[in-house]
Amino acid sequence: MQTQQAAPDEPGPVERVYRHLVAHLSGAHDGGRLPSERALAARLRVSRQSVRAAFRRLNQVGRVVRVVGSGSYVVPEPTPSHRTLPDVAMLDVLEVRHILEPTIAALATSRATGDDFTRIRRRLEELQQAAEPDIAKRLGYLFWQDMARATRNPLLATIYQLLTDCREQLGWSQATGLAGDAGRQAVQAKLAAAIFDALKARDGEQARVLAAERTRNMLMALADPDGTPAEARWTALDV
Repeated sequence: MQTQQAAPDEPGPVERVYRHLVAHLSGAHDGGRLPSERALAARLRVSRQSVRAAFRRLNQVGRVVRVVGSGSYVVPEPTPSHRTLPDVAMLDVLEVRHILEPTIAALATSRATGDDFTRIRRRLEELQQAAEPDIAKRLGYLFWQDMARATRNPLLATIYQLLTDCREQLGWSQATGLAGDAGRQAVQAKLAAAIFDALKARDGEQARVLAAERTRNMLMALADPDGTPAEARWTALDV
């Protein structure tokens, strides 16, 4: 297949595909399926490798989710926030997750719609397929953002978005011990899958318990500077 050669002052094929997809995203609905690699390569007269690289860029910034054997789907673009984020530590973020996520899981089981199930399942598949710890962490937060949306409580969804913004401000490479090895990452992905199963079964108590176990694992993996497990601070609030 012949591909177009870019002039010296024109963007390369990957950048052209990327810009085309960004423009397409602005008019696409959340959860909508994007054109296939083959179709885009033919339309833009570039190689499929260039299309794949452009999709990878969008996936890494959280704008599309890729599902093996199904295709690529639009992820809602976060609403720009003009808030000044608080100066937080990793433990602050995890403590708030430990409070929020069990409640989100329980509410979502009674309020999620078919569209929510589809969106959360796609996010779970992305999380299970993630090979890099930093990508897995980000996808984990996006999984819970989708869960928060499924509660139909806009305040909960906004609070979780703020939490995600604070976590991103810290940098995804921080606290590598939370998902720094394949074994721990696999356990967390397995728990996320079990939470989704509870969601489908409309079992709010099971979803709540599993969500608490997942965040408790994170707290136990994060030690205070003196070596005391962070989870010890939760003896009075074991949710």
